[in-house]
Amino acid sequence: MLISLIGSSSHAQDHNYCHDKKSWQEWDELIRKNYHDMDIQFLHAVRIGFCEKIEAGTIEFDTAREIFNALHEKVLEKAQKEKQRMLENSEL
Repeated sequence: MLISLIGSSSHAQDHNYCHDKKSWQEWDELIRKNYHDMDIQFLHAVRIGFCEKIEAGTIEFDTAREIFNALHEKVLEKAQKEKQRMLENSEL
């Protein structure tokens, strides 16, 4: 689910979504549907903070993008591990 919000092409990776209304609407919908998912809440909060910092000029876009993408990967890895653990537990 989160993969579609970040994009997989190099163009998507270089695009600044801070002013992209459609992207914000997608995040708002994701938050509405997954209100109790702390990983999604975490990424949403980080995204908001980075957009504010980019606008204020206190962080470069490339730096914010690299950090966000690294955090996003960690969240995906965690979700995959949790899914695998649940599958293993259901097989017992």
